[in-house]
Amino acid sequence: MKEWVYANLTDIAGRIHTIAIPKNYESFFKNGIGIDGSSIPGFASVNKSDLVAKPDMDTFVKIPWRRDEYFVLMSTYFSNRRFEKDPKNLAARVDEKLRSEGYEVVLRPEIEYFVLDEKSSGNTHYFEPPYSDDTFEYRKEVSENLQEMNIPIRYHHHENATGQIEIELLWIDGVERTADYTTYTKLVAKWIAKNMGMRVSFIPKIRHDLAGNGMHVHLFLKKNGENVFKGDGEISEEARYFIGGVLEHIRYIAAITNPTITSYKRLCGGLEAPRYLSWGYRNRSTLIRVPARMKDIEIRNADSAANPYLAFSLIVLAGIDGIKKKITPPDPVDYDLYTLPEDKLEKYPSLPSSLEEAIELMESDSFVRESLGSELYNAFLDMKRSEIAEFRKTVTDWEIERYSDL
Repeated sequence: MKEWVYANLTDIAGRIHTIAIPKNYESFFKNGIGIDGSSIPGFASVNKSDLVAKPDMDTFVKIPWRRDEYFVLMSTYFSNRRFEKDPKNLAARVDEKLRSEGYEVVLRPEIEYFVLDEKSSGNTHYFEPPYSDDTFEYRKEVSENLQEMNIPIRYHHHENATGQIEIELLWIDGVERTADYTTYTKLVAKWIAKNMGMRVSFIPKIRHDLAGNGMHVHLFLKKNGENVFKGDGEISEEARYFIGGVLEHIRYIAAITNPTITSYKRLCGGLEAPRYLSWGYRNRSTLIRVPARMKDIEIRNADSAANPYLAFSLIVLAGIDGIKKKITPPDPVDYDLYTLPEDKLEKYPSLPSSLEEAIELMESDSFVRESLGSELYNAFLDMKRSEIAEFRKTVTDWEIERYSDL
């Protein structure tokens, strides 16, 4: 029987593209393979479409539920240089930048998504026990296959909404590898669902009265192998500056961390989605939470539709900018922002209320352009402008229901 390698690359939106290659095709592993970059959305124009995709052998892994078949993730190159629009290449550059400044970043993403086939209804299924949870066997299958791929799993459980589940990874070194493992989690989640006759979705908000899908990420920085965020009874000064940097830039990178029209229905719809630029100890109503152990921080606004290579990169770069510039954050919040009346909330700046506003903010900010590189920055904006224009022309079911009898 032939052995096959399914080589994957991620486009700007975060979608996975796969080519099947015989495992004995030695040239692929030595030199990569030529691809048509103009067929990858946002990547390359037809007159500059010849790219080379090279395997990242640190991601080469056997597919546990398939015989003699393997996964690998690829990075793309143009004229022997890293292709600037490749999100995986951005994450690699961020890791290199951190190393040049004496830091390493360690991350732990929480990946929420919907299993659309759950039969039950309601909004009270947090930590549903196995005997009444329609998603349990599926979650277990996904988590065990990820572990066999050496992707560390902290836990899996049912979340608040009907059909909503969470798979949380354990600590991973580096932006690129964390995004790689998040990409594999999505890939495995979708493939196992298909095998089990189920459907899943990473859409940020599926119904107005149900909680949305976040992609919270915990992180801390190391220097000389030591956690520089951990303080004595509270977080360190460096961690505070990092928080200051994230809060300074988060509105301008929201189009990256929350990249869909539906993302803003999650952020503006309540149900524990953080909207206001704030931080606090043990406080889940703030955008940034410092957990009780005081050794890491949790960024809570990103959602599961975000491209992990872009989202994790921009969050880390924003925090590093805060450390460099010694940006002091506002005082921590120790009360529940969700219950605060509107007039009290006015003192807190908020995330944008729509993708259109997020794009306008992104266009106004030099930090985002410099962080992404001009080619990736412009390609992302063009894609989102097109998305918004298409949505404006779309007639939704809500409009038909609302206005059909006028």
